[in-house]
Amino acid sequence: MKNITVACLLLFSLFQNIVISQTLSVSFDVKNYVNDTVIIGNYYGDKNLVKDTLVAKSKGKFVWNQDTIPAPGVYLALLKPDNTYVQFLIGDKGEKFSMEFDANDLLDVKVKGSPENMAFYKYLSFLKDKRTVADTMKARLDRAKASNTTDKVSQGVLDQLDKEVKKHQSDIVEQYPGSIIWLLIRSNIDIELPEFTGPEDTIRYKRYYYYKDHYFDNIDPKHPALIRTPFIHQKIDYYITKLVNQQPDSLIKSLDLVLHWLEPNGEAYRFYLADFLNRYAQMKMVGQDALYVHLVDNYYSKGKATWVSKENLDKMKENSDELRPILIGKIMPDITTYKEDGSPVRLSDIKSPHTVVIFWAPDCGHCQKVMPDVVKFFNNNKDKGLKMLGICTKGGDKTATCWPAVKEKGMEGFINTADEYSRYNMKVRINPLQKSSFLMKRRR
Repeated sequence: MKNITVACLLLFSLFQNIVISQTLSVSFDVKNYVNDTVIIGNYYGDKNLVKDTLVAKSKGKFVWNQDTIPAPGVYLALLKPDNTYVQFLIGDKGEKFSMEFDANDLLDVKVKGSPENMAFYKYLSFLKDKRTVADTMKARLDRAKASNTTDKVSQGVLDQLDKEVKKHQSDIVEQYPGSIIWLLIRSNIDIELPEFTGPEDTIRYKRYYYYKDHYFDNIDPKHPALIRTPFIHQKIDYYITKLVNQQPDSLIKSLDLVLHWLEPNGEAYRFYLADFLNRYAQMKMVGQDALYVHLVDNYYSKGKATWVSKENLDKMKENSDELRPILIGKIMPDITTYKEDGSPVRLSDIKSPHTVVIFWAPDCGHCQKVMPDVVKFFNNNKDKGLKMLGICTKGGDKTATCWPAVKEKGMEGFINTADEYSRYNMKVRINPLQKSSFLMKRRR
């Protein structure tokens, strides 16, 4: 019995150690802070999520205890009422560490008990010192440039600073492989471009395509902390909005590339698939409805977003089905609208080499802005057989406001129609707030 009791005690002790090792405790000692709460949050894509609210144990003393380890990433201790904050790193193992800082000077943070957080703040302090010197040297170079002189000494100091920073980054990456500080530093090391030869224009294009093709090389897409870092959204957004041609075909290829790259990381993949869908559901640029349709057809409809409810999925499919026939490059569905005298005009009955269909409204600000250019375009091309079908989107008792506006805008040369019941919406979804629905061309 004694041996059994000893064994049980040993087992309990072992179990207790395991439980303790999987807990988290972070103490905050905040000088010159009069508020009695601190908000704990974390980055999540382009958002900051609130995790907990800490109440002071005594003046300036706060403790964040967690029985289970929060998801790894970069966390924030946010101070009220100014929403200033300090950052700290949470890995995938139990920790107990403390942070001491002054509410009036958040750049000077002292950490005890967490080697990774100590290295993180040592690195930030290192960058702060180097940035001060770098700013001074850059100011000297700017003055030299303004006076048409050179400052080789200042340039030499900048070059040396660059080498020191890269060396320091390399040392940390080597010392903490796979850690969060490793992820943060390595991911923000810019791509080194090889030397290219040829004409200047050719070299410029080669640099661009190399940089674009290797843009994500230094980022580990599988790292569990990726979505909880302050840099990932900026990186992806810059790639999508700045590096990629904003034509729908190019954007579709780039979205596929990013999503395929993120697919091994379930959290990040889920976030950006939803983020892209919401972004292009707003259709702020002409043709971006094609991106919404592509995402629904190739991801949501194919079971690659299992977290979406059937109700929401059905709505997405319905929206995609409505948009698909009116995408740029598609033959526009045949619709019938009506002239002021009530006579019908069927789109397929209009005989011309090119027919432009324009949906507009008398009180549409965008229409007011671009209509003079549309009228000018029509007048310059009508002798070549161009015909313009104008469809006023005002329905019901507001339809009568269309006809005076036709004359006000100089649209008399158009085939002007409307439909008080808006029946064209059964085939063509029109929202006057969406520029992508403003102008469509039908080729014959």
